[in-house]
Amino acid sequence: MTLDRDITTLARRIRRESGDVISFHQARLTAAGELGGLPVHTMTPEKRVSLRVQYTGESKAAARSAISSGTRGLGLDHCSDDQRAFRALLALALFNSSMYTGPTARWNYSVVASYDPVMSPRRDHLVIVAERAPENVATRLLSTAGVDSRGVPGLRHEVSYTCHGRRSLCLRHLPTGALLTITGDPAGCPRGNRRSLVPQRPFLTLDHDLTAHERRALAAVPPISVDATALLAGLVSRYNLVDRRGHWATSLSWDPLERPEVERRKEPEVVHGAEYQLWGAGDSWAFRWTGYPESRDLALALTHREAGVKGASITRHGGTYRVVLGTASLDLCDGKG
Repeated sequence: MTLDRDITTLARRIRRESGDVISFHQARLTAAGELGGLPVHTMTPEKRVSLRVQYTGESKAAARSAISSGTRGLGLDHCSDDQRAFRALLALALFNSSMYTGPTARWNYSVVASYDPVMSPRRDHLVIVAERAPENVATRLLSTAGVDSRGVPGLRHEVSYTCHGRRSLCLRHLPTGALLTITGDPAGCPRGNRRSLVPQRPFLTLDHDLTAHERRALAAVPPISVDATALLAGLVSRYNLVDRRGHWATSLSWDPLERPEVERRKEPEVVHGAEYQLWGAGDSWAFRWTGYPESRDLALALTHREAGVKGASITRHGGTYRVVLGTASLDLCDGKG
């Protein structure tokens, strides 16, 4: 059944249950809103905040910090070019495990899936809410001195602070200037008292230029086209999304929808350790993994009417789902395929 027929069927039910008090036009608008048939850009900022929370699991305060009258859609991809470039680079850390032998596997961030972080992407700022252990998450990301550093090259500690009694660490990426905050505060508060410029661990700070090791690490990353950058950055913004209608979920550590068929199929991979590999060059990229989520789920999240990357479309070739944006493509497939 098409979306239009779904909307019409629900509208008739709404009108019938109201005793025909509600007009069919109003019932159809209500049905379209419930089924994802209304263009998100036509909604008020406050309605978009509520809608975004249903997908991201953010607090309303955090979502409200990301959406204004000038924000496009749900604000998941509404960011500066520098911030988008940083998110694409971060994707290569998030979605490559240590089992993979490529150069970004040593950045060692895929293990953070176990902390169930909530992404709160904003216009010129990416906030990661990790209520249980923000400093542990930061440890996986930040570079330290020496050739054994496993952090994202060029990421630096800028300032730490507390807000609502929770610890937050602001990080700055030197090559792009992009800002990343890792916080234990569900509101993702950008302000705080009791600030400290000195990190509690021996992280590199803004006083440290790019090291020779970091320059080599960045040089090993293939070029990423403009459209491919949007797709890779979109993976980061949709790191832990759940469809409000319960059709898909993108968590790497479990199935939030607790679908028996998904858990049965994925359980062996999780028990033996999930593996991730995201790699490519230019316009052509592929993400192959074992464990969660379903490749179909991630493809649907990237192309979803309300929560997807604008302009992205999906095709299927056997067990592989291909997401296309402009001239770029991202293949999503089971790691054992």
